[in-house]
Amino acid sequence: MLEKKQKILLIVLCVLFIILAIFVNYGLTKQIDNIVYSLIQNIQTNQITEILKIITNIGGIPSLFFIALFLSIILFICQKRKQGIAILLNLLMSSSMYIILKNIFQRPRPEAVEQLISETGHSFPSGHTTNNVAFYGFAIYLIYENVKNKKVRNLLIILLSIMPILIGFSRIYLRVHYFSDVLAGIIVGIISITIFVSFIYKKIK
Repeated sequence: MLEKKQKILLIVLCVLFIILAIFVNYGLTKQIDNIVYSLIQNIQTNQITEILKIITNIGGIPSLFFIALFLSIILFICQKRKQGIAILLNLLMSSSMYIILKNIFQRPRPEAVEQLISETGHSFPSGHTTNNVAFYGFAIYLIYENVKNKKVRNLLIILLSIMPILIGFSRIYLRVHYFSDVLAGIIVGIISITIFVSFIYKKIK
């Protein structure tokens, strides 16, 4: 069963997502999306572009599933099979959620700006952001659960928190997503990890 705090968190996140989806549907996020694009354009350089191309590839489904599989194998070797299985299931769940939502809303990719990489499919919410928030969020949860040294634990949590932020930023910078897509991806990613930890991971343990 969900604890009270988890219930409140899920309700708030779902309401925020619904409000954001309504705003997107009626074009009410265009101004903020364009402002963010303009701000990012001011810092654009060839070097930053190449770095963010690498980062966005690391956060893609093939790379992320490879990382998850690698970690799962290590956990299996360390006799932590349940956690290894959970890492893969968590990523599968977040991927399923964003795919379903993309097909429901069918928002086109940004067209007013030239994409710096080639991407197809729908735009809302950002799948890269959703998956990385869920994946690294669960990794943070496992670290918090298993690492007893407070300094090491806090350092790992900070380092892992940086990656989904960079991934989300890269998707806007490379002009394959709007700011509102990435914001939605963050919300959906947190919803996914909250549900997964509260229900599925508890069953696995």
